[in-house]
Amino acid sequence: MVAHAPPISCYQPIYFSTRRMKAQDLLQAIGPELRSQILTYIQTDERPAYRALIQTLTQARKLRPQFILEKSRAQQAEWLLAQLKIKGNDPIAEQIFQIWLLKSQGAMLITFLDAVGIEHDGKGQVENLPEEISHEKATEGVKALLAAFPAKQVALYLHMFQLQRPTGWAGLTQAIEECPEVQLTLES
Repeated sequence: MVAHAPPISCYQPIYFSTRRMKAQDLLQAIGPELRSQILTYIQTDERPAYRALIQTLTQARKLRPQFILEKSRAQQAEWLLAQLKIKGNDPIAEQIFQIWLLKSQGAMLITFLDAVGIEHDGKGQVENLPEEISHEKATEGVKALLAAFPAKQVALYLHMFQLQRPTGWAGLTQAIEECPEVQLTLES
């Protein structure tokens, strides 16, 4: 007698059904308002980091950095966004998000880490990430963030946090899936 196996999709845990977005996908999914806020922050408040980003991207295109830096801020941002859409520049997009989150969104990081029970340095930096974040703790963390911060910013942070491990955390993935406010989709 041959037993019929259920379809393969039945074996996939529900909490891994959401596709993990790369930083380039996140850049598109967060929308123009938050994108503009992040780029403006990098351009004005993190000038050395911004110049380093421009240096890296212009070298890849065989351009002089001055060619870009002499343009208006709006034109610089437009050029930067176009470069970040190039497949090989995903690590640079991720770096931009990390700078913005760590330098300007410390309160958000601390709120989540405290709610989830992850030890940190008081500024949102973590020495050792846990192997597991329970669904209950992750849900508490998401709720704490949404009570204090805009949903798009929370969604970006949670998705970036998930990128800190190759498979993310199952409990956090499940909490994100259960909360429509923090789900990001690619804009067309």
